[in-house]
Amino acid sequence: MMGQGGCMAMEDACVLAESLRNNTTVAAALEAYVARRRPRVNWVHQESDGIAQSFCLPAATRNTALRQYGERMFQRRFAPLVAAP
Repeated sequence: MMGQGGCMAMEDACVLAESLRNNTTVAAALEAYVARRRPRVNWVHQESDGIAQSFCLPAATRNTALRQYGERMFQRRFAPLVAAP
């Protein structure tokens, strides 16, 4: 729901490459990769679920909220993705 599939895949590739370069075994690299990626992936999943749930609201309620708070909601929702993965 956040359009992050392709972005997350590119981040995954970079983080996996760093993990493989910085660890002596593949097993250790994969552990480091998972530890580093899991919080960000979980966060994106949680935010995407929130967006999907908003579509279940009555249209008038959802549209009013988006008109009134949409810009702030957008900035808050995507701001954490600006930081390096």
